[in-house]
Amino acid sequence: MDKGLTPYLLVIGPVLMFIAFMTGPDDVSGQEYIDYLKDTDANTMIIGTILVTVGAIMMFGGWFVLTQDMMVKSNKTQQDLLMLSRVALILPITLLLLATGMDLEAHWLVTEGEDDYFTVEEEEAIALNNHNVSSYFWGTMPISWALGLILIGVAALMGDKKDKHSEQWVFAGPLVTGLGLISAYWIEEAWLFFMVAILISLPIGVMMLMGKLDYLYSEEE
Repeated sequence: MDKGLTPYLLVIGPVLMFIAFMTGPDDVSGQEYIDYLKDTDANTMIIGTILVTVGAIMMFGGWFVLTQDMMVKSNKTQQDLLMLSRVALILPITLLLLATGMDLEAHWLVTEGEDDYFTVEEEEAIALNNHNVSSYFWGTMPISWALGLILIGVAALMGDKKDKHSEQWVFAGPLVTGLGLISAYWIEEAWLFFMVAILISLPIGVMMLMGKLDYLYSEEE
């Protein structure tokens, strides 16, 4: 059965995002952030922005096309949950791309700037303010991202198909990860769930490539 791009997006997307996060800058603020911008080559910033953008679109897009595939053999309640998961996942990808774009703009301000309109000090102040604003964007990301994953997990585990197809329990992954992601507000070490949230679609994609989840597309119940 033709599975289209779904498994490839679920596998490649998180890998690209993980590489982008691992090769990105450490969490810096204030003068350290300005110094980081000054020391970073423009091509490095552009490549990083492209990597994050492509990775984010593929990663979240993988969940979108997966929910679309799942709807074909889902009941009305499951379809509603899957639609709500899409709404929830729109916010994190939007905030992530906005934050990435603001960092790129901040780099341009610090290294090139508008000499005719701002002084060097004003440009650095604007860049730093943009960075602070983009950092605040992360405040609501865990809730929306977590809710999207939880809804996908719940929708996938509803019904009795998992009794015949034990492989379906792989969808417990996004459910548990979503719950852990919300705990980031109380548990300092819960930032690890951010990494897990990035990679959690990978096992689903691999199982799809191995044909373990073909029942999602086939006529068998």
